[in-house]
Amino acid sequence: MKRRDLLIQAAGGFGSAMLLGTLPSLAWAEGGKCYSPWKSGTPTFSWPKKKPPYRIALSNSYIGNAWRSEMVTIAKMYAQRPDVKPLIEDFRLSSAGNDVNAQIAQINQMILGGVDAIVLDAASPTGLNSTIERAASAGILMVSFDNVVTTDKAIAINQNQFEMGKRWADFVVEQIGGKGHVLVVRGVAGTFVDQERYKGGRSVFDQHSGIRTTEVYGNWDSGTAQKVTANAIAAGAKFDAVWSEGGDSGVVNAFKQNGLKVPPIAGEAENGFRIAAAKEGFPILSIGQSAGLVALSMKVALSVLQGEKVPQSIQAPLNPVTNDDLEKGKNYFMGIPDSFFDEVGVPDCGLDFNAAEVYHATTS
Repeated sequence: MKRRDLLIQAAGGFGSAMLLGTLPSLAWAEGGKCYSPWKSGTPTFSWPKKKPPYRIALSNSYIGNAWRSEMVTIAKMYAQRPDVKPLIEDFRLSSAGNDVNAQIAQINQMILGGVDAIVLDAASPTGLNSTIERAASAGILMVSFDNVVTTDKAIAINQNQFEMGKRWADFVVEQIGGKGHVLVVRGVAGTFVDQERYKGGRSVFDQHSGIRTTEVYGNWDSGTAQKVTANAIAAGAKFDAVWSEGGDSGVVNAFKQNGLKVPPIAGEAENGFRIAAAKEGFPILSIGQSAGLVALSMKVALSVLQGEKVPQSIQAPLNPVTNDDLEKGKNYFMGIPDSFFDEVGVPDCGLDFNAAEVYHATTS
């Protein structure tokens, strides 16, 4: 009999031991904003209590941009915190690329390795579901974040991507008076984050007949975003504003290198994007997906393994930054590359990380 089958038999009814009840409307108020339910009525999630220390694994998909590198670094840093380290017997991580089959194989190896919990940033919202359900049946707690999955056998932790995309679009429409040509720089095709942000943006743009858009994929990467933006400009289009999911430093550079005034940009939280806006004053709305979501996900996994009940779907707060909010050393940083994503913590959960330390640890 294979080890995986032994694990599943030994688990008995671990999958059925997950309790999904309904949260009362004021539930979790005592925990502040940290484990905030996605909405009123979000089910609770519980798991058979187990004594620490635990074996924790991080299954990452895409690794082709600065955000993912920062996220992996923060996961390692969190695992070494004095209050966390005694709870973790073994921490392992692996990146599969943006390949569903490769990530399935990766998770299967983690199942065979007998880990207690897997925290994952998924290559697909649905493509991993059967593997996740098999892991849960084998007694492995599954926590998805960032690009989350749709099965209720996993806890989902994210910031509201639809709302983020919607806010960006509201800003753009306001800046150009509801009329003009908008460059839409999307993320990694097929991922939950890209799909949700785009839906949020379109929910606004589609209400304004005077708005037309040109779409490109920047893969949340400054170099790629600069290239595709430059190509769009070279095609002869004049853009009145930019709605961008990431790679915003590259977007700014593309306009500058073509001798163009940088238009209003609604985008992510790259350091160079914010530095340029602070220096030059072009209008921005910067909302960053925090790379610290991985630490929140690990924190949730450790809490649930110790018997705590949490919302099955957890919403971390958004942290919008406008020109008026820009502050050197607080939300943008000198001496750190333009491509660095400045949002690295989840302060409401006591998860603060020093941006310079994250950068140097990522590049060392």
